[in-house]
Amino acid sequence: MRCILAEKPSVALDIARALGGFQKHNGYVTAGSDAITWAYGHLVALAAPESYDPAWKTWAWTTLPMLPDKFQLQPIAKTAPQLAIVTKLLRQADRIVCATDADREGELIFRYIYTLAQVRKPVDRLWLSENTVPAIRKALAAMRPAAAYNALAQAAQARAQADWLVGLNATRAFSLRHGQPGQPLSVGRVQTPTLHLIVERDAAIAHFQPVPYWQVVTTFQAAAGEYTGRWQASTGDQPDRIPTEAQAQALAQKLPPGTPGRIARIETKIALIKPPFFFNLNDLQKEANRRLGLTAQQTLDAAQSLYDQHLISYPRTEARVLTQDVARTVGVRLHALSVGLPALRTQAQGMLTQRLPRLVNDAAVAKAGHYAIIPTGQTPASPLSARDQTVYDLIARRFLAALLPPGRDERTTIWTTAAGEQFKTTGTVVLDPGWRAAQTPEDATAHRDSPESETASPDDDSAADDPLPSGLQDGDAVTVGDTTVAGKQTKPPARMTDAGLLALMEKHGLGTPATRARILEVLLAREYVRRDKKALVSTEKGQHLLQVLPEILRAPDLTGEWEARLEAIATGQENAAAFLADIHHLTRDVVEAARTQTREVLAAPRTLGPCPVCHQGEILQGRKAWGCSRWKEGCTFTIWKTVASKKLTENQVKTLLSGRPTTVLKGFKSKAGKAFDARLKLQDGKVVFVFANKSKPGS
Repeated sequence: MRCILAEKPSVALDIARALGGFQKHNGYVTAGSDAITWAYGHLVALAAPESYDPAWKTWAWTTLPMLPDKFQLQPIAKTAPQLAIVTKLLRQADRIVCATDADREGELIFRYIYTLAQVRKPVDRLWLSENTVPAIRKALAAMRPAAAYNALAQAAQARAQADWLVGLNATRAFSLRHGQPGQPLSVGRVQTPTLHLIVERDAAIAHFQPVPYWQVVTTFQAAAGEYTGRWQASTGDQPDRIPTEAQAQALAQKLPPGTPGRIARIETKIALIKPPFFFNLNDLQKEANRRLGLTAQQTLDAAQSLYDQHLISYPRTEARVLTQDVARTVGVRLHALSVGLPALRTQAQGMLTQRLPRLVNDAAVAKAGHYAIIPTGQTPASPLSARDQTVYDLIARRFLAALLPPGRDERTTIWTTAAGEQFKTTGTVVLDPGWRAAQTPEDATAHRDSPESETASPDDDSAADDPLPSGLQDGDAVTVGDTTVAGKQTKPPARMTDAGLLALMEKHGLGTPATRARILEVLLAREYVRRDKKALVSTEKGQHLLQVLPEILRAPDLTGEWEARLEAIATGQENAAAFLADIHHLTRDVVEAARTQTREVLAAPRTLGPCPVCHQGEILQGRKAWGCSRWKEGCTFTIWKTVASKKLTENQVKTLLSGRPTTVLKGFKSKAGKAFDARLKLQDGKVVFVFANKSKPGS
């Protein structure tokens, strides 16, 4: 028997369909002599500290740093039944196929399960970039021994161990030094420097001092028509800015209506606007945030959904290009493209030989592990959700745009002189939209590709285009019309958005395409960052945390170097043991830095009163529950914020803590999804439902 282990049930079923004639069982399916089973993401994790030493369960300086001689694995409790099924099948198999997601994290998921199952069977690696039946069959025929991916597995294991070492030790050390009871300070190898990027931006905004300046704008009358020009100094980085109002008014007084002038020169250039490459995940998330207002996680969820429905290729990729092999399928994919614009599809089909070479790079794809995100050519089996449809449309339009010719713009700059002063006028005429015809009107005028464009200050107002009459010539005589003086001031940096943060994370090498959205969600869940519409804003809690952490944990570039080393391990260019030795040194340094600091109490949490169980602690609000401040000492009293799908208010919790039942509350849901109403009360330290004649536990 051959056992194929996929990462998700949906992928297991896709593989079974490709094999044909499958039957469903509890936790797996069979197709001929193959058993195809699945994980639910991670089924196994690195063991908790107390597994190595019972003393490590207690948060105390005497236990730090925690540096296991050898890392251990343990099942994840909530998925233990599925792990038992997988383990049984692996032990029964003659041969095993690793079919988890084809990336670093997928490799880790399989290796942990395989190790904990204690099997020694030959393993093949199924590397899927698409889940269509033809793609799966082709990948099944091209499997390689799992040993070929040992370097990737070593990088995955090194990443997990590094995060365990730095995260757990730093979190405990700085919580012991600066935290409050029941309110640990969460510190992470990647999440902390990511937080630093947001805090740094907010600090720049908070400390920004606007600088006033003035501009002089003049209307000129020529035989061909009217146009405007902005006064320009002969030198300087921002030659259109005048430092004082008096200087600006003096300039304007030199230019009364009717003042003669002339066009000193006209510069005309033809600009070729290159088409973009295909999407990788980072670019897709930035574009969806900028244009659709989707968060990074929402975009990833939509892309995963489209992948599961066989509509796009594997989304967690850094590549913006294709392999030679996949490039041969582009014509078929174009023909089946489900966006409109048939004329553009025909144009792209006719130019494939010319346009495809720049979009093919086997080496870049090999480094990334997967080619760019492109449509598969399949049609959806059922209507897509509004979110999935808009993300699919972005991907399809980018796929088409990348295959179209460059745009051509005529960019004109006019230099006009009057009263001894010079004025600049710029204008752009689109001669041929080229690839931009495949984009929506908004996107065609706002295309961005670089990190700088996502994170730049909104302070640049010097490059605005002006309408230009046709027929203007060098040397034309002009006369001055109206002259206006506009008072302005410099603007602070823009607030951070998902798009801007993703661009900076990519620039500094923080995380991977598969992890960046999750890192941001962790910062939000831990209340270090909050959303203000599309903006990401650091909280006081997040700012205070950064104040007490050493530079070694805050610096994005240093963490980016660690991530680059992990990539080098994955390609066999770096030794995992050397990397982890350095992580051990880092961990010791971090703990020592916390140990020698002066205690600085951070944002004391508000208490709701004494604990009704131990009567010694105070009830504090956590992320998911209210609990006793003496939780480290063993008090387990907890009131979950959500009970039977209903969120409790603070007033309802205060009522429970007073010993009284709540009023009848509506909106509870049973495990079967049935709605019901009930009171809540505390009974023996537990929240229970109170119905007409009986009570039952509520949490």
